[in-house]
Amino acid sequence: MAESNKQVTAEFLAKRHQLLSFITGLLRDPLEAEDIFQEVWLKLAGALEKGIVIEDQAKWCRKAAKHLVLEHWRSRRTAKVFADSTLVEFLDFVDQAYEENQSLHDRRPELQRALNECVAALPARSRQLIALKYEERLSLNAVAERAGQSAAAVIKALLRLRQSLASCVEKKLKLEELGL
Repeated sequence: MAESNKQVTAEFLAKRHQLLSFITGLLRDPLEAEDIFQEVWLKLAGALEKGIVIEDQAKWCRKAAKHLVLEHWRSRRTAKVFADSTLVEFLDFVDQAYEENQSLHDRRPELQRALNECVAALPARSRQLIALKYEERLSLNAVAERAGQSAAAVIKALLRLRQSLASCVEKKLKLEELGL
């Protein structure tokens, strides 16, 4: 049990900045966010002490944080934010978006590899536009000038390229999942 508690503590501390960012994003006050963060730790420790099995600690902690933030807002009747059902739905949406973002973050190396392969398969002219805009970080007007095109043409070309690259990356990842 002591080893399990050490693992839970290590995981909690390893994800500290993510959970604290989530809470701070909801409260917009770093000091209050730190207090909620500490309360989440106490709730987690209490749950472990009761023998509750927690499959996904990060998700469990975000849910606990969400409820603590709602309690915090409800306890402050003078607060500008009133915690009603719409706000609860919004917090659920934020939690879901955060979870999806974490999933993407975990897949970042394979996404980057697929993107690099897709960019490499583009025609030289398209790779040049992408390099000017995203590697050199030039403004659209500067890209247009260097590419010898109008700004409107560059905007359309970059839009099409982003759509094409997104589709290519998605296809590559699906083929990988299927083992092809």
